[in-house]
Amino acid sequence: MNILGVSCFKPDSSVSLIRDGRILASAQEERFTRKKHDSSFPFNAAKWCLGYGGAVKIDLVVFSDNNPFYKLRALSALSKLKIKSGIIFLSADESFCAAAYYPSGLRDSAILINNKADPGIIFAEARNKKITLLKQRFPYSLGSVYSAYTEYLGFKADSDEYRVMGLAAFGRPEYRKSVISCRNRISKLGIRKRQPGEEFSEQDKNLAASVQAAIEEETLRLTENLHKLTGQDNLCLAGDLALNCLINTKVQKQGLFRRVWVQPAANRSGASLGAALSVWHKESQVSHEADYGKDLMQGCFLGPEFDDAYIENFLNSSNINYRKLDLKKIADTGADLLAQGLVVGWFQGKMEYGPRALGARSILADSRKPGIHDRLNLKIKIRENFRPFAPTVLSEHAGEYFDLELDSPYMLFTASVREGKRKEIAAVCHADNSSRVQTLKRKDNPLYYDLINEFFKKTGCPVIINTSFNTNNEPIVRTPQEAWRCFNSTEIDSLIMGSFLINKRSSR
Repeated sequence: MNILGVSCFKPDSSVSLIRDGRILASAQEERFTRKKHDSSFPFNAAKWCLGYGGAVKIDLVVFSDNNPFYKLRALSALSKLKIKSGIIFLSADESFCAAAYYPSGLRDSAILINNKADPGIIFAEARNKKITLLKQRFPYSLGSVYSAYTEYLGFKADSDEYRVMGLAAFGRPEYRKSVISCRNRISKLGIRKRQPGEEFSEQDKNLAASVQAAIEEETLRLTENLHKLTGQDNLCLAGDLALNCLINTKVQKQGLFRRVWVQPAANRSGASLGAALSVWHKESQVSHEADYGKDLMQGCFLGPEFDDAYIENFLNSSNINYRKLDLKKIADTGADLLAQGLVVGWFQGKMEYGPRALGARSILADSRKPGIHDRLNLKIKIRENFRPFAPTVLSEHAGEYFDLELDSPYMLFTASVREGKRKEIAAVCHADNSSRVQTLKRKDNPLYYDLINEFFKKTGCPVIINTSFNTNNEPIVRTPQEAWRCFNSTEIDSLIMGSFLINKRSSR
């Protein structure tokens, strides 16, 4: 059975295709339209999924929301795709819970959805593939509180919350106890509202730190109550705040749950996947016992890919100079460039699903190089210089560099950089000595692993900078054309797309 899940009319609209319970393809509409957090109906992502591996016959279309106005708009838009199939509208609660639980590989688990607005905070429990929503009433959404302060700090709500998280490391949580009570009248805190583009005052930094600390504390109260309610040893997380790696780390260190699993596409982009998986598990009598214990997100490499023939045709038709690399030389060449201190655009395989670049559409650099943090922020990413960079580390060496108690393949947890390593990899050590770590095993991304392993052999360091292949306020690149434009308009030194190397000085 082929099921198409659709999330639309709210930020990060997306489409997911599953076949007999297996995830085949998922993508956000923003990657096609180039409008960050695009909330329109995902026509482009849907057309790509419908053509996945040749024309796909859809048995069911499942929408991730079911309010009446939403249904009318969704049906009108869907008619333009001319899909002949059954149509199901699922509640947002069910969609998010399914996205959090079914791909986790856990048999039994508590589920916490910590979202902005609809569906807000949700408690649920899963036992042997069956999800039960637990009736609880919450006075407010923690995500909406975080968004309100994001806007007050001069950022864009529903988009820039991660900037507040980054800024928090530079302040003190002086207003922590008042943040929640003043959520509707922030001015009562006596802090002037920051205008976009203004310098950050100490009060701004302290407010960011206070918001982060307050939301962490409130989330820990939620997880404590959920644990008491369910008695479960495992916890699955989704919702906007599940992308806040500082919160996730506090939940993990709280120690109530033996395992904490976070949906990598935790925001609205994951709702399409949850909708499709929820209906399949309800409709199907098949039980995939072999799935227990496995993370089913496939490293989140679920989006479009472009083969060497396509890439070479683009390069030739655009009169771009390149060198074709032997397949065995791609990793070694990339490692050489990084070891020389160059910044490398890395475009390989299937595009990532969700907001993180995980080694398919990434900008890479040597975290040991002096000045590389400033250069990446100011000359390439074109963003505020306080923003941190995440490292990718070979999994078997993670403990040498980071105080990390678990695998973190999706960059959803932070860890302290070990004291003896802070100067060595200074570019990925944030102001509070933390780092949003991606641990990498070869089975998850062989070519990317080989690249870092070759870098390790050359330098003795198994850590590199991995930041998303885009500039500020632009979605991650999807196509070779977009990768070239980003490369050509910034100070990225070299670009490796598939088997092709393009150097800035010889690209014309």
